[in-house]
Amino acid sequence: MKTIEIDEELYQFIAGQTQHIGEDASSILRRLLKFNQLSAIEIAPSELTENNYSVIENLIKSERFTKERSTISRFLTVLNALYNYNSALFSIAATSLHGRKRQYLAKDPTALETSGKNTKPREIIGTPYWVISNTNTARKILIIESIMSDMGISESMINQVTHAFSPSSK
Repeated sequence: MKTIEIDEELYQFIAGQTQHIGEDASSILRRLLKFNQLSAIEIAPSELTENNYSVIENLIKSERFTKERSTISRFLTVLNALYNYNSALFSIAATSLHGRKRQYLAKDPTALETSGKNTKPREIIGTPYWVISNTNTARKILIIESIMSDMGISESMINQVTHAFSPSSK
């Protein structure tokens, strides 16, 4: 990570473009400049088409998922699916996701515990990551939206996944 100096006016502009809590300046600039993260890690754009979202779509439409009453179980299941969809992009998104004082994902539960009180780290099974679980549903949805957005997943797919957390979909 490099450090650059910018004037106050430019800083305020970048900060004003924040779409979610904890979005870092690099993510904002990448979005504004339409700088594709995929090219940086050499994944062909054709690998992330709507057609390849079927695994995620099938998950949120599965009976196991729709019948699950626990929001935390749904949350962990979606995070696991996103990691399995593309672990490299998930890792990039996970490292850039944090609040003002709190870290949301880490490879070590201790890192989450030291970033705030009552974080209740939970392992995302099948991944090297842990996530805080002591947040409300709205925060869990923001975490998922942020990760999906940073992974370059389409707005329509993000909307389908977040809709799966609404009370009417249970």
